[in-house]
Formats: sequence, structure tokens, C-alpha cells
Amino acid sequence: MVADGLLAALLTAIALPMLFLPSENFERLYAAGFRDPGPLAVLLTLCQTVPVAWRRRAPYAVLAATTAAATTHMALGYKPTFAEAAMVVSLYTVAAHRPRRQALLAAGLFSVAMVGYGIVADQLYPSSIEDSLQAWVLTFIQFGAAFFLGDLQKRRLAYMAKLEALNAQLATEQELRSRWAVAEERARIARELHDVVAHSVSVMVVQAGAARRTLATSPAQATTALGQIESTGRQALVEMRRLLGLLRDGDHDAALAPQPGLAHLESLAEAAREAGLPVEVEVEGEPRPLPAGVDLSAYRIVQEALTNSLKHAGRARARVRVCYGREALEVQVLDDGTGLPVQARDGGAGLAVVRLRPGGLLEVTDPVAPAAGGGNGLIGMRERVAMFGGSLEAGPRPGGGYRVAARLPLDSR
Repeated sequence: MVADGLLAALLTAIALPMLFLPSENFERLYAAGFRDPGPLAVLLTLCQTVPVAWRRRAPYAVLAATTAAATTHMALGYKPTFAEAAMVVSLYTVAAHRPRRQALLAAGLFSVAMVGYGIVADQLYPSSIEDSLQAWVLTFIQFGAAFFLGDLQKRRLAYMAKLEALNAQLATEQELRSRWAVAEERARIARELHDVVAHSVSVMVVQAGAARRTLATSPAQATTALGQIESTGRQALVEMRRLLGLLRDGDHDAALAPQPGLAHLESLAEAAREAGLPVEVEVEGEPRPLPAGVDLSAYRIVQEALTNSLKHAGRARARVRVCYGREALEVQVLDDGTGLPVQARDGGAGLAVVRLRPGGLLEVTDPVAPAAGGGNGLIGMRERVAMFGGSLEAGPRPGGGYRVAARLPLDSR
């Protein structure tokens, strides 16, 4: 409404001075003179320009009002002004914002009104046949172009509406896909922790049986077994607390092989080297036994980071750094490859790209699909770190390459 109001004000500011100022071009073009402008001429001029402010709210009414005012203005013998451009704007609006059949009907009625306008103009201001024919042709070319451009705008708006609806649908699907990826990754982590807890409980059962059998004959050995049961039970309780915060999908069979840890880090690096990625492993601090969940999560983070480097870094080298601190375990994986953005390395759902192709066809580029067979990249790393209350940093390195750094607290409470 504000934009249309400004347009109406602009037309008024141009048309009113033209009504009162002399114009040699009009005097030479029309042999007959014009009536002196008065209040009625001003009113008819305003009736042509002011309705433009409502052109998108009531396009039919504005087209009728501007046409009637312009015809009356001309029939009463007042000098033509730029206010007649309001008819062009109104016809464009009808074509752009109303259904095509209704717009064509309105354009037909408008054409009939323009024929009447031209006949009255020829009677009041006679001219040669060549000039009259030229005026008729230019008038209908002008209004035809206005209708064509309006119809073109209507099709563009329709395509934009389709794009907006499709983008809204894709955004919803992306959110659902992201939630699904998080849930799937949490389920995978929960299954791994379930295996850790199950192993701890199995050890406790074996040690309890040994303590029962040796309690009478070897109290010292039984005491040692009971101490081991207590230590293993405490660690199992810690892992259970973390496990209860995740969802576990019971439809998958538990892995029969023991869960890996940082003790297998060199084997992981060797596998990456065989796949074509030179890897250096650096360990700071004194390696020591870690809580099973922390050990497994650190291994998985390094595994995922090296997998991403293999897939996306191109010809690159990687360096793995593990730091055993008093309060936390720090893991860092660096490469000097192409340094793709986080979304590309995440393997998770990204924003879909929607393009409008010639002919009105919509072309949708799907987001990057999750990596087959593995986790969900940064989603899995983030969930593993969050489970222990740690922190994760991942992103391109200045000058090229990629960096993943995770900090896992060792507080066992």
C-alpha cells in the first residue's frame, strides 16, 4: 500500500503541473484548442492518479475508474496529461494479480472502452489518416505490452510461490532427516555402551563365582576378587548413567567382537595408510587405562575424522594427537587437504538448492546424503562428546586443511 501510494503521488505530481503549464507540442499536435483547466479538470486528474494507490487491492475497480476518468477528461476538452499512464499501470496490475481468464475478459472490455476513447478523440481533435492510424497503433501496442508484462509477472509470481512452498517442504524434511540422523547415531552409541556394560557385568559374575568358590580356602584371593568386582561395578554404573540418557534400538544384534579403544589406535592409523592417507600418531602424557566409554568414544572420533579425511581431503597428510591429561583426554586430528566446509564433511543433511529452469521447471538438488555404512560424521562426534560433557571443535584450518579437536572429561562421577 505504501509503494502504490508513492506511485500515485508521483503520477499526481507530474500530471497536475502539465494541466496548467503551456505545451507547444500539444498545441501543434491538436488543431483545436483545449479548455482552460479548472476545478473539474483537477478533480478528473486526481480521479485518474489517486486510485492507483489501491491498484493491488481492487484492480478491476481501479482500471474502470482510471479509464472512465481519462475518457471524461478527454471528452470535456481538457488537455491530456501524464495521468493517463494510470490506465497502463492498472491494466498491468489486472494481468499480474488476477486469474488469466478474468484478466483477459477485463482486457477485452478495456479494449472496447479504448475504441470509444479513440473515436471521441478523432471527433474532437481531427487529424490526418496517417497520424490517426499511428496513434491507434501506438496506443494498442502500449496497452498490449502492459498486459503482456503483467501476465509475465503473474507467471513469475506463481513460480516463486511454488518455490517457497517447495522450500518449506524441504526445510521440514531436512529437520526430520536431521532428527533421524541424531536418533540413529545415539542408538549406535547406546548399543556400543550396552556392550561395554554387558562385558563389565559378565566380568563381575565370573569374579563373584570365583570369590564364592575360594572364600573358604583362600580368603585373600576372594578379597582380591571382591575388590575387582567393586571397581568393575562402579565403572559399570557410570556407563549405565550415560546409557540411560540415550535410546537403544533393540532390533540390531549386539556386536560379538570386543569394542575397540585407543590401544588399537596404531592399527587404525595403519589401515588409513593402506587406504592412501599418510597418518602420523603423536601421544602426549602417560597412557593409562581409561573408562571404557571414554576410550571407545575417543577411538570413534579419530576413526570418523580419518574417514572424512580419506573421503574429502584429496591428496593430503593427517596427524593424530592424543593427550592424556589429569582431568581430561584431548584428541585432535589434522589434515592439510582441501578443507571442505563442515556441511560437506558432516555427511548429514544440508540445505537443498532449488532452481527455476527455463519453461518453469523446478530443479531440486538434494542435500549430501549420509555416508553409507558409517555414522553421521560430526553429528556422531558431537553426540559422543556431549554424552561426557566435553567439547568439540571442527572446521577448516587457515591456509587449507581441516581440524577436529575433542575434549573428553575423565570425571567418573
